[in-house]
Amino acid sequence: MSYRPREGAHGALVADLPPALGSRLRPLVPHLTEEAVEAVRRRAEAHSQTLEPAHVESVRTVIGAAAHAFLDRIEDGSGTVRRAGAEDTPEGPGAIGRTFRAFGAGEARQGRSLECLHTGMRTSAAVAWRRLAGAHSIDRDQMAALGEALFAFQEEISTAAAEGHAQVRGAGVEALRRRRSRLLDVLLAESGTEPEARTVSSLARAARWRVPERVAVALLHQEDASAPPVPPSDVLVDLDRLEPCALVPDPEGPGRLRSLERSLRGYRAVLGPTVPLDEAPASLARARELAELARCGVVSGPGVLRWSDHLPELLLSRDTALVAELTRSRLAPLAGMREPQRERMADTLLAWLESGFNANEAAERLRIHPQTVRYRMRQLEELFGSRLREPGARFELELVLRARRLLGPLE
Repeated sequence: MSYRPREGAHGALVADLPPALGSRLRPLVPHLTEEAVEAVRRRAEAHSQTLEPAHVESVRTVIGAAAHAFLDRIEDGSGTVRRAGAEDTPEGPGAIGRTFRAFGAGEARQGRSLECLHTGMRTSAAVAWRRLAGAHSIDRDQMAALGEALFAFQEEISTAAAEGHAQVRGAGVEALRRRRSRLLDVLLAESGTEPEARTVSSLARAARWRVPERVAVALLHQEDASAPPVPPSDVLVDLDRLEPCALVPDPEGPGRLRSLERSLRGYRAVLGPTVPLDEAPASLARARELAELARCGVVSGPGVLRWSDHLPELLLSRDTALVAELTRSRLAPLAGMREPQRERMADTLLAWLESGFNANEAAERLRIHPQTVRYRMRQLEELFGSRLREPGARFELELVLRARRLLGPLE
């Protein structure tokens, strides 16, 4: 009998196979099932894994069910093998699909992949193929038909198992995301009342999160990311908050900042100070302060902006009215100058103070000739008098000049 594949009622492959072939192969099912289970065990051992007896029995049952279902199709004369997407019927080819969807879902609930199933099915098919290849009662055309039917059947049940696995896994991922978001809400609540340790511990277990001693909060702003960030698994992230943010455990650990920067590519992150876990809202508040300076252009830089790297800017910007009053008072000698000249003189005085009163170094900072610096300093000495020789006055002058450079004119 020659092999003539054609399309079935559901667009499925129909292979012309003699019904008697099913009954001939039926006695092989226990043997090929055990061969498949043994192959699964060997693969697990090669990866230093131990299979629980219940899992082994589940694999044995599902492989045996698949083998009998395939032979049933041959024996009943239909030979039909469904492709993915064909409609299930109570008695028809879709029944085995429900079995394997349930198996895939069960594996996902246990946190397992479908590798055991794939290994078992490949092995059982190989065993059946070797047995038939050595027989003289089946011709080449029938072997070809059987081979194509086997491959299509494996595709069918693998697809069904993958559907069940993905459905449960997807639901599990979403549930875990919600639990982590809830935990983050509790940890960052700014009600003034610390959450009970028992509550945090319970929520952390549900969110599969190890409770750290110290954390920092990072505010996140999307710049050019085409996909959400994928930070380390112990970082709690919620991009759906009004303020998208992340809670970073042990932020000062070795390589921690670099790892966070890599995972947040396409996002700007502003990281608050490291604090005990119960003070996470304080880290969030500090991160907001730095984020506002970044938004205004007062601070900038590549990668993660860290609160601890910008303390002078944060200090000077804390009370701008006070800094403005101090600026007007301490720079009063420059008030009578025109704006361009006042700017030049203020820049020269700051460079001179920052250079330790060295005119040559100040000139390098300003990219002008040292003689120009000396000329301006003689003018400044006439304006400020003895105050340029008083350490306290020089400190105040440098303070207001730095604030002026950071925040713009404050007079």
